Amino acid sequence: MSHPSPETAADPEALVAALPDPPAPWQRSDANGGIVEYRIPDDDGVCAAAKLVVRPELFDDSAVRVDRKQGCKDVGTGRHPDIESAVDAVTTEIAAAVGD
Repeated sequence: MSHPSPETAADPEALVAALPDPPAPWQRSDANGGIVEYRIPDDDGVCAAAKLVVRPELFDDSAVRVDRKQGCKDVGTGRHPDIESAVDAVTTEIAAAVGD
């Protein structure tokens, strides 16, 4: 049985480099520590219409964590064993939101 550990987390620089640039209307921002935020702005308020936050997972034995929000509500968290599967999941999510 594995235990949660920072050693299982994805390398922050490798994660940032592997994640795709999004199509419009998505916007991408990179923060310190390998955190990448994708968002579709909402003109009606402070919350994004849609948002994905991708980061190395430090509190689970997964490598990458993807948090999803719609408006101001959390709508789920996905954990992925490696960077490649996280990139696939993010690519699918952002394409689905724009109807590709």
